[in-house]
Amino acid sequence: MKSGWLETTVTIDSVDSRGNPILLKNIPAVKYKDTEKIRVDPFAVSRAEIKYYTDEKGLLERDAALLFLICAKPGVFKEGEIHYKYHLNKMLFYYWKNLEKRHLGEAFPHDDFKKEKRGPVPLHIDEDLKRLQEEGLVELSYHQWGQSEKQSSLKIELTEKGMAVTKEIWSSVEDIFYLEAIETKELIFPLSPNTVKEKVHREFPEYQLTYMEEDLD
Repeated sequence: MKSGWLETTVTIDSVDSRGNPILLKNIPAVKYKDTEKIRVDPFAVSRAEIKYYTDEKGLLERDAALLFLICAKPGVFKEGEIHYKYHLNKMLFYYWKNLEKRHLGEAFPHDDFKKEKRGPVPLHIDEDLKRLQEEGLVELSYHQWGQSEKQSSLKIELTEKGMAVTKEIWSSVEDIFYLEAIETKELIFPLSPNTVKEKVHREFPEYQLTYMEEDLD
């Protein structure tokens, strides 16, 4: 931190995208020690707003992106489901990167991503899906479509409760966040594991050395 600035937090009276009042608490900020003037990062306000909505539902901030992508309707396909976990892994990655292209990468909470042989994978994806299943928001089911263990896939669906919770949060955020979720799902949903692998290699070469296997979950 630059000399003269002190870390602090602020509370902001705001409204959601529908005009409903919301109180955003404990937003990280900095205060200049000589003038007492406070500076707030607008991205921190945006993240605090998402936290406000997820806290109301007993969720983590990063759950919003996950739920949005499961919920989104990709073109003619059905809303509320993803047929392969590899789709969700890469959708979460591309959702973050596509928002980043709009200079909004840090305006919406996202998981950290680790480099694996399968390419970029959300750090907490397995525990998050298990937790959301236990909370009755998603249903997880494995489908064996071949002989080997790798020839199976995890189908992820929103429950009726999960759909209601997601759409309530969905309706409160700025349009860009749910529209980008739809665009990202439409981009990745129809692609095969090999096509996704080639796409990540081409567009994010920093992952190429570690991306050796197709993500088939």
